[in-house]
Amino acid sequence: MKEYVEFRINREYAHLLFREDEGVNLGSFIKKVNIAPTDPKFMEVGRLQEMLKEQTYFFSSYEYKRIYTEAEIDNAAWFWIKKTRHFEPAGEECGTIYEEGTACPICGAGARQTTPLRLKRSTIPHADMAETIAHGDETVVSEKFVEMVKEHNLAGMAFDPVYGSGKQMSKLNYYQIRPCYYLEFSDKTIFGQTPFDLSGMFPGCKREYLRRDGTTYTEVFPPEIYKCPNGDNAGLGIMSEPHIKYSPVLEGLDFFASRQTIGGRGGLIRQSHLLFCSNRMMRLIKEKGLKGFKFEIAHIEDE
Repeated sequence: MKEYVEFRINREYAHLLFREDEGVNLGSFIKKVNIAPTDPKFMEVGRLQEMLKEQTYFFSSYEYKRIYTEAEIDNAAWFWIKKTRHFEPAGEECGTIYEEGTACPICGAGARQTTPLRLKRSTIPHADMAETIAHGDETVVSEKFVEMVKEHNLAGMAFDPVYGSGKQMSKLNYYQIRPCYYLEFSDKTIFGQTPFDLSGMFPGCKREYLRRDGTTYTEVFPPEIYKCPNGDNAGLGIMSEPHIKYSPVLEGLDFFASRQTIGGRGGLIRQSHLLFCSNRMMRLIKEKGLKGFKFEIAHIEDE
């Protein structure tokens, strides 16, 4: 397996670490750079982010990318489903209701959805799996996906109807996917805020930023807890391949979700359970040309 991290670098400061011909310029302000964690420049990205944090940023986002050999794919029993299609508005903006009193009082995860998922039909991507910008459990699949599950008797998931946002509440040709089983992450899974900050909480702060016109402004960031002491949310982001504790329920399954969520709670944004599928299900998705999926290997740990 080859692993690297795709960073979006602030072009104004990119020269502090990169040559002009390194990476790909995305417009006037961002440079995309891929760096392996073993590259000496990797830790320098984190150092520069820390050095510049009081006035600006060195990188604005990151994404781990992993490339597997055919043998690794053939030998893997389980895969993490990474959703590639996102859309808005979120379910709450379309009339979906959550019972916030059921959420964890510390991290905010786990509010129960009390109505069917309602969405704006015209904004759902032409894909077979997609999620709203709110994340959470607002993941929908196409009728083609549901037909594949039924045809091949894929086990571990159920489907709820999705309705439109109009007054008539018309039923859409999409379904909200519901895992039947939730399994625990093992201690081998690494969570954090960034590749350079594996802490489970943000203490809150005030920061003053310099605008391009020379004026300044102050932004207040409230405290946030990402690694929940109640065990509901595992962290803001996942920095490693997922490692799942073995359970006998895995035998005969094709699909499950992580019990713990990841992410942060704020406004419309909700924490998400990670979704996993069997090697058989992954291959069927690829064979049928279904869209909206990427896959990474997930490891089952016999603890």
